Amino acid sequence: MFFRGIDSVKEVKVEEEEDYEEDEGDSPRAPLEKTDAELLARCNVLLDSITLTVFNYVRRGLFEVDKLTVATMMALKILVNDGKMKEDDVNFLVMGKISSDPGNMGPLHEWLPEAIWPKIKAIEGMTAFKGLGDNMQSDSDDWSAWFDDAKAEQAKLPGDYQKGLTSFEKLILLRALRPDRVSTALTTFIGEVMGKDYIVQKPFNMAETYVETSSDTPVFFVLFAGVDPTPWVESLGKSMGISEENKSFMNISMGQGQEPVAESVVTRFAKEGGWVMLQNCHLMSSWVPALERLLEVVGEDAHENFRCFISAEPPPMANWKNMPESLMQSCIKVANEAPSDIQSNLIRAWDNFDQAKLDGCNKTEAVKACLFSLCWFHAVVCGRKKFGQQGWSRKYSFNVGDLIICSNVLVSYLNNNDTTPWDDLRYIFGEIMYGGHITDAWDRRTCNTYLKVYQDPGLFAGMEFAPGFKSPNPEALDYDGYLTYVDSAMPAESPTLFGLHPNAEIGYLSNNTQNLFFKIAAMSGGSGGGGGGKTDVVKSTMDNLMERLPNEFGMVELNLKAKPLLPGESGPFIVVACQECGRMNVLIGEMRKTLSDLDKALKGQLNMSIPIEDLITAIGINQWPGRNPFSKCTWQKFAWMSQKNLASQFNDMLARIDQLNVWCEDLVTPKSIWLPGLFNPQSYLTAVQQVTARKIGKPLDKMTTETHVSNMWNVTEVVENAVDATYAHGFFLEGARWPSGDDAGDTYEVSGTTCQGALAESRLKELIPPLPVLYVKAVLIQSDWEPSPVGYLRNNEEIFECPVYSTTFRGPTYVFLATLKTDLPTSKWIMGAVCICMQTDE
Repeated sequence: MFFRGIDSVKEVKVEEEEDYEEDEGDSPRAPLEKTDAELLARCNVLLDSITLTVFNYVRRGLFEVDKLTVATMMALKILVNDGKMKEDDVNFLVMGKISSDPGNMGPLHEWLPEAIWPKIKAIEGMTAFKGLGDNMQSDSDDWSAWFDDAKAEQAKLPGDYQKGLTSFEKLILLRALRPDRVSTALTTFIGEVMGKDYIVQKPFNMAETYVETSSDTPVFFVLFAGVDPTPWVESLGKSMGISEENKSFMNISMGQGQEPVAESVVTRFAKEGGWVMLQNCHLMSSWVPALERLLEVVGEDAHENFRCFISAEPPPMANWKNMPESLMQSCIKVANEAPSDIQSNLIRAWDNFDQAKLDGCNKTEAVKACLFSLCWFHAVVCGRKKFGQQGWSRKYSFNVGDLIICSNVLVSYLNNNDTTPWDDLRYIFGEIMYGGHITDAWDRRTCNTYLKVYQDPGLFAGMEFAPGFKSPNPEALDYDGYLTYVDSAMPAESPTLFGLHPNAEIGYLSNNTQNLFFKIAAMSGGSGGGGGGKTDVVKSTMDNLMERLPNEFGMVELNLKAKPLLPGESGPFIVVACQECGRMNVLIGEMRKTLSDLDKALKGQLNMSIPIEDLITAIGINQWPGRNPFSKCTWQKFAWMSQKNLASQFNDMLARIDQLNVWCEDLVTPKSIWLPGLFNPQSYLTAVQQVTARKIGKPLDKMTTETHVSNMWNVTEVVENAVDATYAHGFFLEGARWPSGDDAGDTYEVSGTTCQGALAESRLKELIPPLPVLYVKAVLIQSDWEPSPVGYLRNNEEIFECPVYSTTFRGPTYVFLATLKTDLPTSKWIMGAVCICMQTDE
């Protein structure tokens, strides 16, 4: 879509000028050299104008998270096509290469995360970074200071790198060492090479958008929480004499039974002229294709004053589709999201009320404090989504309607009760109104915890909503006074305002960087620059995978070996081992077959098919085949949940196979199981409960598990099997850390296992630190434990009920409930989105 062809345009025009001189002879004109310069300048102006126009048109319909992606992809393609940048260098930035044999870190291990070292060694393939690893080892302290700088993109680089690197090369360095600062640096880089217009977006203007519309071009508004496009359309319509009063405007909220009404209005206005707005069309996805066809028919001879405006929410998952693609292509798309910072959301929430609302309650001080707290809560739950999966496991459409209804409930309950009914208010707000959107049990707990903290008598005693921001004295402020207080007292935007650790910002910025470049690679076919063939890369990767792919397990021999052992005490564990080997065989067989088909297709011995093409695409962008939900290649269907790339997940598979090989050699239960290395870790935990239930003579449905953190940080320290339990290793904490050594305090014994420590505040930049070996014990369910969809809740302030997820994506990857010791209130860890992950994304 974006291209540069200045040289070709110049050559064609110059040839025309030369022919003209021969024909005209003595005609007076300017020297040829001046004409060339003018033509080149004119071409540059045209290209810049066309490029910016197209970009602004595209940007208007993009989500905020995608605007930088498109601008980056566009800038890189233009720079490569203009010869100002090499495609190989661009691929270092886009693909984020990792060295398979990075070697020793030396003194860098004291401060540099281990996962970063392979990235450093990989970018040494560029001339500008030759010997970077050695230089970092020799100047370790200087590089440590740069690495720890809050704004590393602006900090001075050690040695000659400050002057020797270009802006683009600094991006590559940041991509490897500080991915959380890449978005900011990219914005600056694009502003330098493309201009400020590509990074600074003007406020949305409905009148300017209307100029581009026509009777056969609908306008499609993407709906976001807190954003209603209806007033934009109505206001513009009134200025042009289009309104409901003169029957030239119709606003229809789509729902069951509204289809005939909408079709009738569209048909009538197309003949007579008028504007129709069809809201919430995502609720009528089965009817939308009929609307699309109707707009095509009436658009052929529609009245010049006919306009159709459509609004719909985006699907909850990026791979879902609730609107026909052809309809989207025919529309002018507008995506104008609400701000995500907490101050803007708080002001927008408070603006929904006025002094009359406060005066309408007979408990003036109580309603002011509680309503302001409710607005703060609304701002937090709406803004929290920007932290991705750490914010909410799923996307929820919290909106102003929830806030307004809650405010009405608040006033009613205050008017009809002698004292503030805190429990009733929390339940209605958290379980019915805002909780009505929530489908994940852990997200519901987070929502209710916020309300437990914010809707509290401490509101009248200056309690802190967040560090540095207290609940104001309601007796001293009126409605406008609260707005003034927000302007003057609000701290700078940070994750701590949401109850999250500063690492949450580093984490979501790093994830944004990863997602940005992955999208560029996917849309560019595995190349960040001007594209090009990738057959050699695919073939070399295919050969490497085929060479390293191990043989399947011999299930006949394994079953024969297992049969006499099944009646024994370890029988449930042996069943798990056989099941795991069977699942691994299915995956290995599918991989071997598809790679063989790919090899034949590349040799011309087999016709290309859609699954083979999808496999080629995935290998080209280093993605595990089948992770794209539209892919016909089925590796992911037979694999485990993972966020890793192809190379990392293949190595992960080999490690899983190594564990199964050791386990199946004599079918002796491992002293410590790498639980994240199983396809179905729940089955192993069930086996633990089953063995213990048989031992104590209790039914299996009366058993559950509890976890304790041992003082063993290395699996080699485990020398014997656990009692009525299992040792498990390979876990990571997100949102907190587990202390070690003297920092962990005194040790204590649990059924013969030495345990130590309690949840502690994370260290900056330690996003997902490892956990020691876990002692997972099978226990009888106690009568005072609360059954829930995610397990049995202890409701003990000394125990944090921690969700365990397969990946950092959380949500659908939930595995089981862990119980962790805490010396701090559990609300801190709940609002801080603390969880255990079974694997990192690296």
